[in-house]
Amino acid sequence: MNKIQKNVLLSPYTTFGIGGTAKYFAEARSVEEVKEFCDWAKKNDSQVFVLGGGSNVLISDKGFEGLVIKLKEPEDFDKFHFYAGPRNTKFVKVWAGSFLSKLIAETVAVGLTGLEWAVGIPGTIGGAVCGNAGAFGLETANSVQTVEALDCDNLTIKQFNNSGCDFCYRSSVFKYSDNLIILSAVFSFKKEDKKDIQKRLIDYAKQRTQSFGAGQKCAGCFFKNVNWKRKDINKNKLLENFPELKQFSDKPKISTGFLIDFVGLKGKKIGDAAVSDEHANFILNTGNAKAEEIMMLSGLIKDKIYSRYGFLLEEEVKLVGF
Repeated sequence: MNKIQKNVLLSPYTTFGIGGTAKYFAEARSVEEVKEFCDWAKKNDSQVFVLGGGSNVLISDKGFEGLVIKLKEPEDFDKFHFYAGPRNTKFVKVWAGSFLSKLIAETVAVGLTGLEWAVGIPGTIGGAVCGNAGAFGLETANSVQTVEALDCDNLTIKQFNNSGCDFCYRSSVFKYSDNLIILSAVFSFKKEDKKDIQKRLIDYAKQRTQSFGAGQKCAGCFFKNVNWKRKDINKNKLLENFPELKQFSDKPKISTGFLIDFVGLKGKKIGDAAVSDEHANFILNTGNAKAEEIMMLSGLIKDKIYSRYGFLLEEEVKLVGF
């Protein structure tokens, strides 16, 4: 199939700027193309990995021994599909390869509120839904009505309502189901005064810039924040033994950025991989870092946190090809 390329370097397609080659690579701009490529992969006994905006992912230096499908917006794509919902609600259907930033811009422009908190988050709709992207205490699941996905096992299209997506903290049924590829999602928005929405958007943008900086090569938060409700977490014991955690006692999670900073790893470097000086849960590629260096640094962080607190950090970033 001439649409499928061989041995394509993946690092330019990621916000980390890291990653080896994909054995096979194809760009999909429609449901039909996704089905076509998945059918080819099935017939050629090839694994499939779907790449959106390339954020929130770390690809091995060895690359990916299968087919990488890069979701792209159709060349004739010019707008989203808006339709009326109940009362003051509008629904918007969005192709998975569309960028989250574009959806925010389009909805704010017509006085629809719901995703302003996501301003500045790179990546596509598919990635945001798959990982239940969130910030400022809000998350993608709050706005998703339905999701359309392709089952690669039998090439059928399935519909998932919100509860069927099994959304939880930075995860969904799609994140750990290699056979499901998100094709589109329907979001709900509320009508509101445009000036109020724009003011809130600016406020969120300022907070994000102050907290995270801009223009750096990274994948966003590398680790999940630590949920007090995890089965391996004894909240009372941790609060008794570690006074620094008391500031999080009335919050649902412990800030992982705080923990990494507290154990003295802010600014720590291994090769060109570095813990950010601005936000310790960001691991940066400060030059030509290898995935191996990122993994060594993340391993050091996990060891330090485990040695002090007795629990393991969980990666928020998806690891590919390891």
